[in-house]
Order: sequence, then C-alpha cells, then structure tokens
Amino acid sequence: MLSKRGPAFLPVLLACANAAAAGDTAAVLSSAGGAYLEAFSSFQAAYGKSVPYFDLSKGKPVLPPDTVTIVTFGGKAAGYPWPSGSNIVYVMAPGVLLKARPPGKAVKIRLLPDFGVILSRLKRIQPGLKRLQIFWMSPYYARYEETFRTEGEKLGIQITAPQLMSSDEIPGQLRQALGEADALWIPPDPLLVTAENLLILKEFSWANGLPFYGSTKGMTREGAVASVGVSFRDMGAAAALAAGRLNSGEDVQELVFPGTPEITLNAAAAKKCGLEFHRAVLEEADYLFP
Repeated sequence: MLSKRGPAFLPVLLACANAAAAGDTAAVLSSAGGAYLEAFSSFQAAYGKSVPYFDLSKGKPVLPPDTVTIVTFGGKAAGYPWPSGSNIVYVMAPGVLLKARPPGKAVKIRLLPDFGVILSRLKRIQPGLKRLQIFWMSPYYARYEETFRTEGEKLGIQITAPQLMSSDEIPGQLRQALGEADALWIPPDPLLVTAENLLILKEFSWANGLPFYGSTKGMTREGAVASVGVSFRDMGAAAALAAGRLNSGEDVQELVFPGTPEITLNAAAAKKCGLEFHRAVLEEADYLFP
C-alpha cells in the first residue's frame, strides 16, 4: 500500500489519557482498538489536553461528575443511554442519528462527504459513468434517496437505489445490475457492510468487470476500485473542535463534515474492471492499494 499522507501525530497511549482528566469532556470507545483508537488518538491530539477515556467493551463507564460533553467512537458507544442533558459528539456511527435531549446537544461527525462531491470524484475515476446502482439496507439511508437522484442528474448520472431487505438479495440484485449499470456504490451501511458481503461484491465485480465503489478505505482494501470518504484522522480532529465549541457554549451544527474527502484507490480492482487511473486521479488520491 502506498500512502501520500504521512502520520499527522504519534499514537497516543491510552493509559496516559485515562490517567488525566480534561474536566468537562470524556471519551468513550465502543472498543479500544483499530480504527476507533486511530480516530480517538487524533481527537486527543487535536483537543490539546488529556481526556479521560472508557472502553465500553470492558463494562459500564463511570463518567467524572463534572462531564459536560461525551465524545463517542462507534455505534455501540453512540447509542448508549447517556445522562439526559449531556452533549454528545458521536463519531464512526453509520446509520445512527441521535436526537438531542435539551439542554444537551447531539453532534454527528459524518462519515461521508456530500453526495455530489462523491459522484464528481467517481466521474473523474470513471469518465464514462452514466448509470450508477446504489445498494443500502439501513432505514437511515432512506432519507438520502432523493438526494442521490438529484445529485446524479446534475452530473448526467442515472441513479438506481434499491433498498435490500437482507443480504440474501445481493446476488440477485448484482445479476440484475449487469447491462443496467456502469458501476455499483455502497455507503457505510452497518447492516450491509460485512466481510461476507464485501467478498461477494468483490468477486462479482472482478469477475464481470463491473466497477464497485465504496465509502471507506477499508472497502477499497477489500476490493472496491475506489472509495471517497473521510479519514479517521479528520474525524477525530473534527470531534475535538466540536467538543471544544460545545463546552464554550457555542452553536454547532447537528451534522458536521470534517476536512476534505479522502480518496483511496485499488490498482488491482481497476485492472480487473478494465479501468486505468489517470495521472490527475492518482495525484489527488490519498492511498493507492497495489
């Protein structure tokens, strides 16, 4: 794997974060490892002072009594029954949309750029893209169906977005897409994105030369031609900014998109689908998997 971006900071030791307190902010990870830890480390670095953290997989978190804002990493942590009136900043929780419980506020750090931005990047990668089929399962994405089609029309791309009721429908929908779509795309849908489903998508895509696009670096690594999403680093930094502003009494939008889109490419997948990345696309990409 080649990366254009170098590390923005040294990994933060969780033990150090747990030993000191930030006073008004606490962090809770669904589990203290992998991507959650990467995003938390970025959050801790950007926040500027140590924040007590809790690993929800280890048991019930006991928050400091002066906690005002809780920053959560992962859907399990976001959905935990936090004290009423707390500010919640939640990261890496696809398919979750919390309702604020006044006087507290709920701020979601989005995993996806605006769909128009995603489509424009996919169009650069595949200039002949005119028909895109989107698969989704979580009811959360029903709110975006009209947005998908409207943004597609702006770029001359016909969007088809069938909701899948179960993973069993994937093979049939893929067969139907042959001849009716130029490419496939899936959002970071927690009901749809499983190791088994990603393998099915990869094998079908590579065998039939139908490009499959994702929304996270992990999907690209697992066989998507490319993904347009948000880096864990940027998500953590955006969460730190939102938490600081909430603690200062400032207004923060309920949905926050952090930084610039992260574009990841998979050279092997592109070759299987008969695509060649243009120089400008390679220069814009953040990661290239061989």
